[in-house]
Amino acid sequence: MDLNPLLGTPLDQKYIGLAKLLYALRQDVDVYCLISVNVKAISEIGTGQNFFGHIQRLTIEAISLNVCKIFEDERGRYELNSIQGVMNQFRRIDQKPTVLNASKLTTFITRYGGQVTEDAVSCLQSTVDSFRAKHKNDLERFKTFRDKVIAHSEYGVTIENLPSYAAMEQLFDFGADFYSLIAITFLGVHPFDIKTQLHVKPSFESVLRRFGLTSIRTDME
Repeated sequence: MDLNPLLGTPLDQKYIGLAKLLYALRQDVDVYCLISVNVKAISEIGTGQNFFGHIQRLTIEAISLNVCKIFEDERGRYELNSIQGVMNQFRRIDQKPTVLNASKLTTFITRYGGQVTEDAVSCLQSTVDSFRAKHKNDLERFKTFRDKVIAHSEYGVTIENLPSYAAMEQLFDFGADFYSLIAITFLGVHPFDIKTQLHVKPSFESVLRRFGLTSIRTDME
């Protein structure tokens, strides 16, 4: 059986780099969620709230950084492991990539408001562009926070709030679905199930129990 010619190429390597960013984002969002929904119970215990408040702040910074990395444009001389970095790599391939799972591609494009055409890469790019345009405000708010607060400490800048937890989940879901799509539709490999690999969340729940919480909330609902 011949191996997919795209395996081992920069496209494959960028796809793996994107997976690592998405995995980190998933863990960060889960930590942020657990602290947020259990903040009252943590404060009622009387000790540790300052520590968990600090961890929550660091997690928000990590979420902002990873969201920016995942949705960053690939410009200039440095190539990126972002979604657009993966898309740009398709343009560098000498021939059109073979679509190995047309139904998976159609499902993704339809779910995120794109239009299916004969040019798989073009319709996928338009779907990515459409999603980014729809979430432009959230992405710009994360980027402003990253640029003016995390990467630098710009004088006179105050960020009152960041996008909601729901927005974080929507951005993660799109990235995870995109990653899965590339694996199955173009590389012909079984993707790592980023959506279910919640390694940090159960560990953090265990820490909260040892801290003294007897009834732990695990989601925002």
